[in-house]
Amino acid sequence: MSELSIINKKKYLIVCFGGMSLRMGGIPPFEFLNYLRNVYKNECDLIFYIDIHQCCYHKGIKDISNNVDETVTYLNSKISQNDYDKVIFMGTSAGGYASILFGSLCNNVNSVISFIPKTILNSPVDEKYSNLHNFINSNTNYILFGDSNIKNVNNCHHISQCEHLKDFPNIKIIKVNGVDLKKLRDENVIKNTIDNIIYKTK
Repeated sequence: MSELSIINKKKYLIVCFGGMSLRMGGIPPFEFLNYLRNVYKNECDLIFYIDIHQCCYHKGIKDISNNVDETVTYLNSKISQNDYDKVIFMGTSAGGYASILFGSLCNNVNSVISFIPKTILNSPVDEKYSNLHNFINSNTNYILFGDSNIKNVNNCHHISQCEHLKDFPNIKIIKVNGVDLKKLRDENVIKNTIDNIIYKTK
C-alpha cells in the first residue's frame, strides 16, 4: 500500500512522504500516522505516502501515478477535496526531497517541514527535477532540519544539502546535532513545529 490516509474533512491537512526505508526517519508509516492522529485527531486530515520504486518519487506513487507531474496532479486533487485552512507537507531524506519538491509544485501548500533532505540528486530518474533550487516558490514557507554532525560532504544528508537553499528568505534551516525523528517526536520538537504553523496567525 503506497497511500495511508485519515480523511475526516478537518481544518488542516498534513501530507507525509516516507524515505528510502519506506519509513519516516525510521518510524513505520502506521506508527507515525497514529502519532499524528493521536496528537491532532480533532484538527487534521492525514496522508502518508511511500515510494515503492525507491527513486525520490520520480517514478510516481505505485498504483497512483507514474512520474512527478502526475503526482502533482493527484496531490492537487487531494488538497482541493476540502477547503483547508492550512496544508503542510513533511518528509525525511528522500521523503524530505519529495516534501520540498511537491510542496513547491502543488497548489495551496502553506508550509514544508523537511528533515535531512536531499536537495541535489546526482543520478536522478528525471533530470528536470535534480536540483530543488529551481523550484522553491515564494508562497510556501520551508523549515529544514539539517544534521550538523555529519562531516562527510559526500553524504547525501550533509548539512550542505540544506544550505544549498539558504538564500531564499522563506527558508529556515535548523541545525541539529544528529537528526533522530524518534527523539524529535518524543521531545515534542515535531509537535511544536507543526503547532507553530497551524496556530500562528496568517
